[in-house]
Amino acid sequence: MPETASHRVRTTVTLRRLTTLDIKAVHQLLCDWTVVRYMLLPHCKTVEESRNCLDGMLSETPGGAWISEVRAIEVPDSAPIVGLCGIAILHGSEQGEIWYLVRPDQWGRGIAQAAASELLRLGFSELNLHRIFATCLPENPASSRVLEKIGMRKEGHQIQNLKIHSVWHDSYLYAILRAEWERIVGVGNPSKGRTA
Repeated sequence: MPETASHRVRTTVTLRRLTTLDIKAVHQLLCDWTVVRYMLLPHCKTVEESRNCLDGMLSETPGGAWISEVRAIEVPDSAPIVGLCGIAILHGSEQGEIWYLVRPDQWGRGIAQAAASELLRLGFSELNLHRIFATCLPENPASSRVLEKIGMRKEGHQIQNLKIHSVWHDSYLYAILRAEWERIVGVGNPSKGRTA
């Protein structure tokens, strides 16, 4: 596997837990069609719809079928929340699926790449996962580039496997194993950048 920019991301992001006070920023993201058009998240037209979605993100229960870690994305020089991201783990599994979305006025700054890199760190270092995967639609090449830049490999093209906003879509499947990620970031090798 070729070395990637995963450990050389220049944009600094902070991922923090969401609170009910984040409703305005969450609504700004979820009501923007350009942000959610490729996502399984709803396109919320009202603050109440966004509040229901946020409540769902906040009320994930550890005993459910899925464990979901949803985070707000913050950058030092911008409004409090510039995006959302998360990792979903099937209960009892050692695999997680990552996702991210960023406000359009913040696109092109490396924020999605930095957030996705941090999700890999969270998944492998804190949640002790064996494998992390992500899907993206073929019509969203920017997301494919993000996943490739953080060291994930394209494992396949899935046919009409995601129903997004009432339409079935193909998706690309990307993944990375913990051992591959450790080689990229240099875990256990102080000469190769930050360690987990």
